[in-house]
Amino acid sequence: MKIGVYGGSFNPCHLMHKKLVLTLLQEKIFDKIVILPTGNFYKKNSLLKGEERIKMLNLMFEGDNRVSVCDYEFKNNLICTYRSLDFLANLFKGDKIYFILGSDNFISFKTWKRYEYILDNYNLLVIKRKGIDITEVLNEFNKYKGEIKVLDLNLDNISSSYIRNELESGHFDSVCNLLDLKVFNYIKQRGFYQPNYKEEVVSRYISDEEFLKTYNSDSYEKMSITADITLFSVSDILKNNYRSINQKAFSILLVKRNTPPFMGKWCLPGGFLSLDETLEDCAKRVLVAETNLDNIYLEQLYTFSNVDRDIRTRVLSASYFGLVDKNNIKTRLNDNALFFNITLNEENDYITIRFKSDSIDFSCKVKKIINKYGIVSYEEIENDFLAFDNLIVIMTSIKRLQSKIKYTDIVFNMMPKKFTFKELQLVFESILGRKILDPVFRRSMKDKIIKLEEVKIDGGHRPAYLYMYKGDTDNG
Repeated sequence: MKIGVYGGSFNPCHLMHKKLVLTLLQEKIFDKIVILPTGNFYKKNSLLKGEERIKMLNLMFEGDNRVSVCDYEFKNNLICTYRSLDFLANLFKGDKIYFILGSDNFISFKTWKRYEYILDNYNLLVIKRKGIDITEVLNEFNKYKGEIKVLDLNLDNISSSYIRNELESGHFDSVCNLLDLKVFNYIKQRGFYQPNYKEEVVSRYISDEEFLKTYNSDSYEKMSITADITLFSVSDILKNNYRSINQKAFSILLVKRNTPPFMGKWCLPGGFLSLDETLEDCAKRVLVAETNLDNIYLEQLYTFSNVDRDIRTRVLSASYFGLVDKNNIKTRLNDNALFFNITLNEENDYITIRFKSDSIDFSCKVKKIINKYGIVSYEEIENDFLAFDNLIVIMTSIKRLQSKIKYTDIVFNMMPKKFTFKELQLVFESILGRKILDPVFRRSMKDKIIKLEEVKIDGGHRPAYLYMYKGDTDNG
């Protein structure tokens, strides 16, 4: 079966809309046509709410079972045609779907969200409009998999905006022949598009129990939610000889995927939120399941919500960053979990991140973007090794950690109970990726740590006093 999908605001629907639909059905172009009114967030002047536009469409096509009106965009407040087409393709499995549009919209089709996806997965029926040449666009779109048909139906050019303006001015006689009679009478009865029109507000009180009797959650889109964890650590780098100065490596824990999607690539520990747990409980659970680590400091970082971030479905991710002293980990990591030392090389707005373990060494690249409000985000430029949008999550996490260690005591979650002053400074330097002047660092730490009457003897160096985080002593 061939199905035509006719989208638009239909504000209001008029006889040209009706003639177009009936002509396509009578000429056997389509077996069925689905009319798809835009959601209420669509930017149109004097846009009636979706229930009213759907009511008028149902009046205009009343009794014709070849035509159905779909409230998907209205109910889900969508303005993305590709998602509506995906919904209808799932509803009409095995049928051939065409999206119907005029040549004026066709020449600007490249501005539509994910237009290439639509051209590759669906078909278009373009209705010719006088004075608009679509030859160049047709030639450009030939490379895509979907079929593009062009029809000249010689339709009258009726404008919904003209009808609205006439109704607003009280000129009912000038538009009655442009509207289906039932639609015209309904508009007059309700006072649509007239200066004194106000949307009806439902004032009858109903209890939550009464409301829930008719509420159907399946009428609305649903998305999945995950918790993803960037677990950072700082650990010793082995010294070449006993006189070498201690060094610290800044590292992150990654997990190698052993199932699709992105099988064989590295990713952050993460998993889907269950209905009976909080996001934090989910983060703790998946960290144990994927790495075998428990009792880790976790802090919520950011919510990542790009539409295409997961190829399986619409997934929103609440990311956490965790901090641990890798030298004090007692449990054995899962076989597919591995710590990578990370270093950043920043050149102007481009940042290369190197991930290095004993056996694996790779790099990825991002671009820093600053919007007009000064908010920083990152765009993936080179990445052959990390799954999903994990490179962006990692970059965001690193920058957040670098910022937070300057004004909070968060870094002590990566330190042993007792440490030398030099060890603490090396941890800060490894995270920030730069040297810190000793006097400056001492001033910044003087109120945060307490000197102990103990020393650490370290190879060829003279003994160094040990310190503790003041917060640990305050807590007993």
